[in-house]
Amino acid sequence: MPDPSCKADPDCASTADTPLCDVPSGECLALPPGHEIGWKDGSAESVWLVPVYETATPRQPTDLAFNPAKPTELWVTNRKDGSVIIIQNPGAPDAKAVRRKDPAADHFMNRPPAIAFGAMTEQWGQTWGTCGDGDNGGNDFMGAALFSADSAVFAKPTPEGLGSHLDMLHSTSFCRGIAHVERNVYWTFNSDKKSLDLYDFQEDHGPGNDDHADGIIFRYALGKVLGIDGVPSHLFYSSDDLHLYIADTGHKRIAKLDTKSGTVGKSFGGLEPVETRKLVDGAVIVDVVPPGTLEEPSGIELHNGLIYVTDRATSRFHVFDLAGKSVRHLDTGLPAGSLAGFTFGSDGKIYFVDYISSRVYRIDPHS
Repeated sequence: MPDPSCKADPDCASTADTPLCDVPSGECLALPPGHEIGWKDGSAESVWLVPVYETATPRQPTDLAFNPAKPTELWVTNRKDGSVIIIQNPGAPDAKAVRRKDPAADHFMNRPPAIAFGAMTEQWGQTWGTCGDGDNGGNDFMGAALFSADSAVFAKPTPEGLGSHLDMLHSTSFCRGIAHVERNVYWTFNSDKKSLDLYDFQEDHGPGNDDHADGIIFRYALGKVLGIDGVPSHLFYSSDDLHLYIADTGHKRIAKLDTKSGTVGKSFGGLEPVETRKLVDGAVIVDVVPPGTLEEPSGIELHNGLIYVTDRATSRFHVFDLAGKSVRHLDTGLPAGSLAGFTFGSDGKIYFVDYISSRVYRIDPHS
C-alpha cells in the first residue's frame, strides 16, 4: 500500500533504488545490506517463510541450487535416501516437482551433503558435482562425483551397473561440502582427514564407466578444519579473490583458504590409480568470523560482497561483511537443527532447505 508519509514518493516500492519508506523522515530509502534476510528487527515475524516444496516423506534435504542451464529449475539433495528433488518454477502456481535417484546412489550419492553446478559441456550439457558423507562400508573409497543434469542421462541405468555418474575420484571419506571452481575442478570438505581436497576430473569417463587414470587430487590444510557428524560444512569458492570460504562447523568459525598459496609436497596413498595425488604444504587459512559468534555454521554463500551463513544449532541466518563484521541476522523460528544449505534465486531471494521437515522455503521480507 502507498504510504502518504513518504514525501518523495507515496509509493516507494515503485522506486527500484529507494523502495523503503522511512516514516519519521518521510524519505524513500535504499534497501540495507543483507536485506535478503529481512530489514527489520531480525525476528521470525520480520519475514515470511514461504514453502515452495513440501513432502510427507522424510528425506533430510542438505542443499539446493538452481540449474544454470534452466534458471527456474531448483535441485535439492537429500541425505536420507541419496535422491534429488527437481522443482520446476518453485513458488509459482504451476510449480512441479519430481524425485530422481541414481541406480547406484548407494555409492555415488551416499548421504550427499551438498550440490555444486559446474561446467556446461557439449556432450552432457550442464554438469554438477556432489560427494558422499560416508566411508563406503569401511574401506574409505569415497570422494567427489560428477553428473549430468540432462534428464536423458542422469539417474538412467548403464550396462555395467555403475549408475549414471560421469566420473568419481575417491580420496575424501565423510565429505561434508563441495564447491565448483572451473571446468571439472571442485573443492571438497574432507571431514575424515580434516582437510580441504581439490579434485580435477579432467576428462570425464562417460556415464557408468570407471577409468580414473587422469584424475588429479591435491590435499590442502591437513588437520585445519573440523566437521561434526550429520552436519553439512558447506564451501564457497570466490573467483573474485581466489579464496575458498569455509563453514568450519567443528571449529565454530568461518574461515578462508588462499587457494594460490602453498607448495606441492609429497604424494599420499589411495585406492585407485590417478595421475596425481599430492599434499599441498603451507597453504594459508585464516579466520574470517572467529569462534564465539556461531555455534554450528553449515551453509555458506557470498552474494553482493557479503557472506551469508546458516547456523544449524540456532536455526539463524547471519550476514557478515568480508572482514567478518556482523551486518544482520535472522531468527527463522524453526527448530534447532533445521538449517543447512541455501541459495539465491534469479529473483534475488533466498531459498533454503529445512532438514527436519524436508520442506524448501523462500524468504520474503516484510515490506
